[in-house]
Amino acid sequence: MRKFWLLLVTASLFFAYSGMAGAASPQKPIQVFVNGSPVTFAVDPVAIDSRTFVEFRSLFSALGYEVDYVSATKTIVAESADRVIKMTVGSKLAYVNDEQVQVDDQLKIVDSRTLVGVRFIATLSGKDVTWVPETRTVEIVDQGPTPEQEAAVFAVLNKLQLTEAAHDYLGHIALFTDDSPFLASLGDDYKDQWERVKTRTTILEKTIVSYSADTAVLQTEEKNEKIGGEGFSPDYEGTFYYTLKLDGAGEWKINNVEMIAFEVTNAEELLDQAVTLPDADAAALRSVLEAQFKATADEDIDGYMATMFFDDESTKQYVRDTIKQVFEQTDSVITIDKFTVVDYYGTDKATIVAEMTTEVQVSGQTIKIHSIVSNDAEKRDGKWLLDPAAAQLKSEQL
Repeated sequence: MRKFWLLLVTASLFFAYSGMAGAASPQKPIQVFVNGSPVTFAVDPVAIDSRTFVEFRSLFSALGYEVDYVSATKTIVAESADRVIKMTVGSKLAYVNDEQVQVDDQLKIVDSRTLVGVRFIATLSGKDVTWVPETRTVEIVDQGPTPEQEAAVFAVLNKLQLTEAAHDYLGHIALFTDDSPFLASLGDDYKDQWERVKTRTTILEKTIVSYSADTAVLQTEEKNEKIGGEGFSPDYEGTFYYTLKLDGAGEWKINNVEMIAFEVTNAEELLDQAVTLPDADAAALRSVLEAQFKATADEDIDGYMATMFFDDESTKQYVRDTIKQVFEQTDSVITIDKFTVVDYYGTDKATIVAEMTTEVQVSGQTIKIHSIVSNDAEKRDGKWLLDPAAAQLKSEQL
């Protein structure tokens, strides 16, 4: 539908570092959102016995309460327009509008801070709560929308599928807000994909995770398949967040799209989808990839940078700094197991897919990774060079 495999492209995940981010990075901190807005806490949220606990004052304030804490009795008194919640540390009961509620160990003192269970307090406040494990996010939203409001929001997905089926790029773009950061981030690549590839998207699941008078957030599970065209587009299944905004005419428009989880379902098959091109170009494309891998093994920054093209100095400096950091932290040897040119157009643009084995030494450990990666390339001044951004189609630690 939207060729979302483009969202895989990043400026910091290079062949030399393929698969390492997941192996070495720390666990992502827990975040809490109320009706789509992040909540800032005096101390970070923590997971205790599979429950998320947060500093009480910030949570109650975000939910619209005036908060008082009686230190002598360690009692929290939170008051909103329609509720008064009273809780005392050590008590098995809380009071909501003077009605008793079992606390069930949802009020704790941790490192001299008073913490409350997010789900417990949000539920007492009449909110819906969703835990999103992929992003370690707690979504708290007002209960609703009505069936009519839900239908109006879901109608946007139906329109997306209709424009995809009709291969109607202009109709598709019209479904987004004028200031959409999603479209801005993809630029002309998005239009090129529409012109050269036809896809079919199936919405497997959909739910509204946040809804207010002018903003709605949808979560979808989607399957996308290439069904036509000469361009390169992997099949995938993914989880996405759509942020919708109500425009001046009262119509829901897409403001942003975020990829939460993504799996290419035909990575191995792509290696067998070779296109026809001059032998000299095929050899040159493989040669530039081999040169990049040799520079990785030699930790030759200048040699590595010489294998890529850049359109601005800021991106070039960012890539150089990132590669320098990778070289300082790891020693890598990359072996090409299989190489395929899967797209070739205009004699000066191509897409390659490479299956590779990477042996990485980091922090005294040796990690072996099997991966399949795609990379665009361009011929500039008669020489093939790689795009500094690549897309990881598959990665597994051996």
